[in-house]
This record gives sequence, C-alpha cells and structure tokens, in this order.
Amino acid sequence: MEEKRYDPYTGYEITEEEKKEQEQKGQDFSNQKSSGNSNGIALAAMILGIISIVMMITCCCTPFAIIVGIAAIVCFAVSPKNMDGKKEKRATAGFVCGIIGIVGSVILILVFVFQVLLSEDFQRTFDKEFQSNYEQYMENEDDSF
Repeated sequence: MEEKRYDPYTGYEITEEEKKEQEQKGQDFSNQKSSGNSNGIALAAMILGIISIVMMITCCCTPFAIIVGIAAIVCFAVSPKNMDGKKEKRATAGFVCGIIGIVGSVILILVFVFQVLLSEDFQRTFDKEFQSNYEQYMENEDDSF
C-alpha cells in the first residue's frame, strides 16, 4: 500500500496526478523538506530575532528590541511546518532570539530604572523637593483658628 503524501504548506493530500506533474518537473517529494524550498517567513523570523538581540545590546535601541522580538515571534508562529510537522530551524532560531531579545531588554530597562531611583543624587533631589513642597503646602493649608 502506498503512503499518502501531504503538501507541507496547505496540508491537503497530494493526488496521483499532482505527484506525476511534480515528478515531471523534477521535484523530489522525499527531499522537499529543506532542500530547494526556501521559506521566506522563517528567514525573516531569524533575521528579526538577530536584530532584536543586537538592538538589546545597544542601550539606545533597547525599547525597540521588544517590538522587533515580538515581530520575530509572530513570524515564527505563521511560518509553515515541514513534512514531518516541525518548523524550520531558521524559524526556531528566530523564535529563541526574539525571546532572548525581549527578556534581555526588559531586564536591562528594569536595571536602569532601579539604578536611577536608588542613586544618591536622585534621593537628595527628591528629598529636597519633597521638603520644600511640604513646607509650602503646610503654610498654605494651615488649619489654625
């Protein structure tokens, strides 16, 4: 009994007529998985994931790395599966790099915010402003009879 073959992009069964047409064109179904079939979405996911990591490392672009990392994850999600039911390695690499870019960016932003909030200059300025505004508030809102 001959095994059924399915199109990796649509999921529909390949009929005998389509199989003969493909064989006439010189395409081999057994090697269709990765050779000759270039998946642009998987490549885009990988490139966006790598860009996300590079943007995370450069401090000025760290917030944009989150957006690019999300785009890499979306490209991974919409990329088609191979004949064996798995995503391409390029798409998986983009997914991993996108997650690293997002998590790393969030960690770097939190470290920056906490460092600013815990610095002595910020604390002194905050205390000075608080005291001056508090004294002004007490003078304006004096409840004495």
